[in-house]
Amino acid sequence: MQDDIIVKLIVITWRICRWFFLQIILMFLMPYLWADHYNGETICLMLLYTALYAIYWETVPKDKRLRWLFLPYFMYSGIAILFCGLIKTWNVSVWYSFLLPIYGATCVILAKICGKQIRRIRKKYKFGKIITYTAVLLFFVALKSISVSWECSKRNSFEKEDILARKDYLLGKLMVNPQVVLNEMPAAIGTQFQGEWALYSCSMLSAALVNISQLYPETKTGNIQLIDSLINIVMSPELRYYDTMRWNEDPLESLDGDESHISYLSHLAWMICGYKQIGGNSKYDKLLFSLCSTMNRRLLNRSSLNLPTYPGESIYIPDMLVAIVALNQYADMNNGKYRSTVKKWIKRAQKEWIDDKTGLLVSFLQENGNQYEEVPVKGSYSALNCYYLTFIDETFAKQQYETLKSLFWKDGVISGLKEYYDRTCYLGLDIDAGPILFELSPSGTAFMTGAATYFNDLKTRNDILTTAEIAGHTVRLNCKRHYLLANVALVGEAIMLAMRTHFK
Repeated sequence: MQDDIIVKLIVITWRICRWFFLQIILMFLMPYLWADHYNGETICLMLLYTALYAIYWETVPKDKRLRWLFLPYFMYSGIAILFCGLIKTWNVSVWYSFLLPIYGATCVILAKICGKQIRRIRKKYKFGKIITYTAVLLFFVALKSISVSWECSKRNSFEKEDILARKDYLLGKLMVNPQVVLNEMPAAIGTQFQGEWALYSCSMLSAALVNISQLYPETKTGNIQLIDSLINIVMSPELRYYDTMRWNEDPLESLDGDESHISYLSHLAWMICGYKQIGGNSKYDKLLFSLCSTMNRRLLNRSSLNLPTYPGESIYIPDMLVAIVALNQYADMNNGKYRSTVKKWIKRAQKEWIDDKTGLLVSFLQENGNQYEEVPVKGSYSALNCYYLTFIDETFAKQQYETLKSLFWKDGVISGLKEYYDRTCYLGLDIDAGPILFELSPSGTAFMTGAATYFNDLKTRNDILTTAEIAGHTVRLNCKRHYLLANVALVGEAIMLAMRTHFK
């Protein structure tokens, strides 16, 4: 008797899992059917009626199943009414709750019909398995294609809605305790990169909030408070630990010293500049002055006018550019102070740090400021360079963008930016570029969006957003949206939001 109960429980659990996850997968592959009903309530109701019918089907004798077929539905309806009446935050109507099981029944009926046809084909044809697997694959490809087309068709008329929904998702992930922010980053990449990714996530969300404030002025007041909170998270000991660990001193407690700390200090300064740009008060003025004066002094003390991100490592040009952006924005707010350093850096960049083969800014420099020999520029670094240059020198940025596009851009069904211009890499992995597939760089393609948006290159921008939808797939839940890949690399979601909102 006990064994029978255990077997029934296993079967019931298997039924629930199988039919519930089928409904969820199809739900997310067909967003055009669901409008604004992507929420926890819908998923809860799906699980409820699926569980009730799974229990019913396993416990009621076969000869009585059809007679009492609506019993689980009536039980489900009663519970749904209670949810609607007792839970104040319940966000679906009673009528929607009543109709939702029709979707589940449709899924079951179609799955049963398809299963029957699959078994028939397998028996009838020699290559029946191959035929059925191919048919199932084509079915999901068709659903995905329709989903991508639908998402892309709504881009112009609903971009504000999409941008704000993605902003809300990122706020839910990042407006938390600093340690929780760090925990959102993959543990497999190690402490240093966890810290970097957490910093970049906050920094890029801050940049996106500045952009959104300019695009939609009614959001400005709230965004000032949000950037304020992000600045405090970045200033926390937890967030700056990765930099402390590498330099053996705290970046904020050693501003009078000579060590670089350029990555951490520049992003923090840039965030404060953004806070001031959209109307933030003077609470960070003293800190901003200290940050910028420290970076300026340390830059001028180097004959190369560059600082290494970490001791004993190369000079990373994108990291340097964040510092130049911060100094340039500080100059805008303070009668041109430090503008001479910005101009000096740009002049030397155009004269000394251009790659002879491509005409692009190099990705790395030696610690003494000299170029490496036979080290090619990277698409991801160059795209990020173009983005930062739009804040400093529009003419130089435009020239770099056009050159980058001519050498690294790849058109196709899935368009994007190549990581390497001089060699083919169909499959690779890079901590900065991400997983390289069919030559395309995920981070490089995302960074390219910034300059494409700024220079109003709408075709390239739309191609990138289409690629993002194909590769990332938008997940809608509780009035928030994010790419599915954000569950692995949250920093990518923040970067993409900052880039796609970077209008001139």
